[in-house]
Amino acid sequence: MRSLSSIDHRIHVVAQQIHAIRMAAYAQEAELLAVTRFPPLERRVDDILTSAEEFIGAFEAKTLAAVLSVCPDEEGRGISISSLVVHPTHQRQGIGQALLRSVIDRYPTSELTVQTAAANTPALALYFRLGFSEYRRWALGTEPIELVKLGRPFAAAPSAA
Repeated sequence: MRSLSSIDHRIHVVAQQIHAIRMAAYAQEAELLAVTRFPPLERRVDDILTSAEEFIGAFEAKTLAAVLSVCPDEEGRGISISSLVVHPTHQRQGIGQALLRSVIDRYPTSELTVQTAAANTPALALYFRLGFSEYRRWALGTEPIELVKLGRPFAAAPSAA
């Protein structure tokens, strides 16, 4: 049985669980992007423990299967989805979509933004399906990774399917 809830990332064991899911998902993304250096893989448990982000977890039974984090958008556009990761063993089951819908419902009067790699077609498909549209592209890093930033105005699309 799936449940979604806010989680306290300042608890060390919770931060370790978040980190483990991120590392598994980001390793998979680095492989998809064919890069050897992927900055999200350099994040540590301490980065999670001291983060000012809000974290929402998706649980399958009592196992943390996915995590989404949000913070104010650095461009002042509203709320930024800092990270959305689903453990590879739980992917393609609607968990990422459920987490995104929960954030849409939680912030009904805020624009939502997110950035991802332009080559991350599964993530882009999910964001486009939920009313996000691209508004900026740029390259970053030594291998350069092309990134896209997407936005979803608060009235862009209904959250119920």
